[in-house]
Amino acid sequence: MHADFAMALHFHQPVGNFDHVIEGACDKCYMPFLGVLKEYPEIKMTLHFTGCLLEWAVEKRPELISRVRDMAKSSQVEVMAGGFYEPIFSSIPHGDRLRQIELLREYVKKTFSYEAKGAWVAERVWEPDLPSMLSDAGIKYVVLDDAHFSYAGVPKDKIYGYYTTEDNGRVVSVFPSDKVLRYAIPYKMPAECMEYMRGVAQSKDDPLFVYGDDGEKFGEWPGTHKWVYEENWLRNFFDELMNNKEWLSTVKLSDCLDKRPPLGKVYLPAASYEEMLEWALPVDSQIEMEKVMKDIENSGKLEQYKPFIRGGFWRNFLSKYPESDHMNKKMIYVSSKLKEMQSDPKVKNKNLFEAERYLLRGQCNCAYWHGVFGGLYLFHLRRAIYHNLIKSETIMDSVRYKRKDFCESVIRDIDADGFDEVVLENKKLSLYFSPREGGILKEMDSKEVCHNLINSLTRRKEAYHGKILEKIAQSKEEEASGEVGSIHDGIQIAEAGLEEHLTYDWYNRYSLIDHFLAPGVDIDDFSKCIYEEHGDFVGGAYDFEVKKSNSGRTVIMKRNGTVRGKETLVKKRITLGKKDPAFTVEYTITNKAPEGAEFIFAPELNITMPDADSDRYSLIFNGMEDNIGLGGNAENSSVQDLSIKDGRGELSIEMGLSEKVKMWVFPVKTVSQSERAYELNYQSSAILPLVMLKLSPGKSHKFKLQVRLHHG
Repeated sequence: MHADFAMALHFHQPVGNFDHVIEGACDKCYMPFLGVLKEYPEIKMTLHFTGCLLEWAVEKRPELISRVRDMAKSSQVEVMAGGFYEPIFSSIPHGDRLRQIELLREYVKKTFSYEAKGAWVAERVWEPDLPSMLSDAGIKYVVLDDAHFSYAGVPKDKIYGYYTTEDNGRVVSVFPSDKVLRYAIPYKMPAECMEYMRGVAQSKDDPLFVYGDDGEKFGEWPGTHKWVYEENWLRNFFDELMNNKEWLSTVKLSDCLDKRPPLGKVYLPAASYEEMLEWALPVDSQIEMEKVMKDIENSGKLEQYKPFIRGGFWRNFLSKYPESDHMNKKMIYVSSKLKEMQSDPKVKNKNLFEAERYLLRGQCNCAYWHGVFGGLYLFHLRRAIYHNLIKSETIMDSVRYKRKDFCESVIRDIDADGFDEVVLENKKLSLYFSPREGGILKEMDSKEVCHNLINSLTRRKEAYHGKILEKIAQSKEEEASGEVGSIHDGIQIAEAGLEEHLTYDWYNRYSLIDHFLAPGVDIDDFSKCIYEEHGDFVGGAYDFEVKKSNSGRTVIMKRNGTVRGKETLVKKRITLGKKDPAFTVEYTITNKAPEGAEFIFAPELNITMPDADSDRYSLIFNGMEDNIGLGGNAENSSVQDLSIKDGRGELSIEMGLSEKVKMWVFPVKTVSQSERAYELNYQSSAILPLVMLKLSPGKSHKFKLQVRLHHG
């Protein structure tokens, strides 16, 4: 009896993650794991570190680099490549995929003196055309979940080896990571893991067991540090491997390509790991799938039916979350701008290499989706994506325009929905408009600090929100009975009153959203979306035109709609000049009905500062500072100037109005889950000037809003 065991661990921290979080992962997980592994030089292993983590470690934890280098030099470990900044390959342009892999292969060779043969596929998101790209990038093998093989019809007893797959004749080997081992390591006793492999080895000739999973399971995930290190799970596991070495050999994945033939050829469908496919579904479908899986489980046929049931696939996140789609299409837009400049023979500038690096950082996958990890819901991860993409653009601006002032406009279907968007930009500011989606301002970029000030997230129903309510109800029952019950799952409720924030928006939280409200509506009802919208302008299509002048660019958007059934015309004229980080919005509201009309016009802006709702920011009405922050509701009955002042002076924003109006400001907060807790996340501050209008037939009212950014 003989078998091989190939263990592949993936270590990653997102671009933009907090230093203290990465330091904690390093101290609790990465360094302890490498320290224990080094004590067992006979145990062979495959390791993968994303480039963004390696860059951090070179600066902050060089001893991590030294440990891996020593083990690679002694041939104890091999180091895999992959996308340097851990992108989902299928979501980025083809040329960027190759560049991401090329950079990490070069980095691995330079840092560890090792020629990486394998690549880690981020989140195991596979699409059938990837073999061509991987082969072109010099990659010989990848690791995917055994679920991918199951969806292709490969039975469980045929996963103990590896297969080849191809696209247009270009071949890559694929190793199936065993789900039994992924769920057992490091959670079950080492002897149980060994017993499973022994049982298979007794019935199969020379099987290969592959374990490929996140390295953070070994100390960073909740409760694992104590179990893996303080209670010696890892040492006990390695001891078991050594005690069984007469029949079980540890191997590196590349060794398997040399010593074993493939089990055959396979064609894998678009897939990821099972949970990801569920998370990617629209929420109602996700809830229904959970019910279906429960019914099948109760019937005792889960294992029989499961290979034929799966959810969506990764790209569904781009339709499930418009904010993710906008980031993705912004990234693709920036990539296309860079490719155009790189292909221009007149442009020869080494700074474009720096622009490319920022672009690639903006492709890190973690902020583009949401599951059990916060991901998209975490503002600081989205902030990092935008920061890097905007930084890439500013470098391109400096190459193209040098130090000259400029103002340009672009009309283009950036988000690939069949309708054009409009971009106005100068050296200091970029504005992205979507006429089709209500004439909204979707993105406002300060190029001086590389920050998108409209980086909010809509409050949406999530499948796990029902579990929050169940958990709260159970806690109340236990409190009333005096009993302490078991926890439904490992995720805790981070703060009391979380259920009060389960409010859902019916529109997306961008800016210049044109509301028409009934007299008497208050800030509490509006902030909870329990009010009546009297107009059909929110989300309605606007006609548009762009005008050019020597002093700047103007986009004019208008919609002939209704307010309480009465024909109403809204026209907004947005102008950006060449020099300043400022723009003006001139509204004209016209009553086209044969009778008079009375209503409240309230154009909504959602603003997210670089440090979210930090106490460094103050709301200032009419120049009077009153110690009001961004954490709670604020209203003022007579406002002509509103500022969000940054106490550190990095970036402040000022809004000047053409008349005194009532003003509402309130925080938009979402309820999300992470691996540790259900928690409340600040997303933006909604700002609404309320313009009271009483218009006779055919009459118009003009209202002007100026937005100006201040730096330093």
